[in-house]
Amino acid sequence: MPERDPSLPARGIVIPSSHLDRTRLHEDIELLAELGAQELRIGIDWDWMQPAAGVVNGDAVEFYLGATQTARACGVSLQFTLLERNVPKWFDNDGGFGDAKWTGHWWPRWVETCADTFGDSVGGWVPIDHPLAVANRLYPDDPRRHGEVLDTVIKAWRDAWRILQGGPPIITSFGVEIVRPVDQTIPAEHAAKRLDQIRWRLWLQGLRDGVVSIPGRADIEVADLAGSCDVLGITVRHERDVLGLLHRAAEMGLDRPMAVTMLLPAGTDADRELVIERYMQQANEAASGLKLLAIAISPAFDVVEGDRGIISRDRELKDSGRVYFGLTE
Repeated sequence: MPERDPSLPARGIVIPSSHLDRTRLHEDIELLAELGAQELRIGIDWDWMQPAAGVVNGDAVEFYLGATQTARACGVSLQFTLLERNVPKWFDNDGGFGDAKWTGHWWPRWVETCADTFGDSVGGWVPIDHPLAVANRLYPDDPRRHGEVLDTVIKAWRDAWRILQGGPPIITSFGVEIVRPVDQTIPAEHAAKRLDQIRWRLWLQGLRDGVVSIPGRADIEVADLAGSCDVLGITVRHERDVLGLLHRAAEMGLDRPMAVTMLLPAGTDADRELVIERYMQQANEAASGLKLLAIAISPAFDVVEGDRGIISRDRELKDSGRVYFGLTE
């Protein structure tokens, strides 16, 4: 394992549930630890864990508990994401996040199940990954319903905070970018303004001030929303100005330690080498002025040949991975 400069952010890896190979996760954790990963975040498959309302799959519990044990043995901090893109069919079929009452009943129970099952065995919680995507999936073309889902999701975040606070750190995962109109028309300008408010003001200022501000709806104060995270984590795309986005998030959001994850691009591995090089430079520069705890990339492994990971399906480290882990000569 290469030696790390303790003054620099921890090196992290994200394995979304869609890229997680259950048959060799233990070996994958050991491999990542050997390469120098200090933090690992994996998405819990809610549908697998809870195949029916109120039912817990014992095999899934055993699998994830085993992952925590392997990570601990390898000296890796393992974080769990409780909600990624997909939700159980039983949850979605009866309203899902489009129904505030349904969400308010079942979502806290899911969070409580994870807290009771895994407790202090994890190194951190990410309750909701990219919360805007939840509303985008359900109502991409209906601003009114889209706003209702956003309101439901931000309250779901608050509910998760109420349950999980006081244990392992609670980390946000907000997708951020500089929003610009797609053209010079007035509708495009209005759409960009709305998206900018949702990406930045809704979440960052909401967590700072406790006031939910959704375009087209009256601002409301939500109890226990202010201050509801331990680490302010953002997710960026490869082509974005990472340094600028980190500073904007720090200025608008809570005074909290920060973390950043980059979504790697498709294309050639040589392209990813350049992307990762630039990312590391900007993130380390940001760390000189911000309390940046960790930098991470997603995904770690290829699912199909030529995927976006830094490690192939055969678990061969690509050149982009060598750059990320500082193994180049």
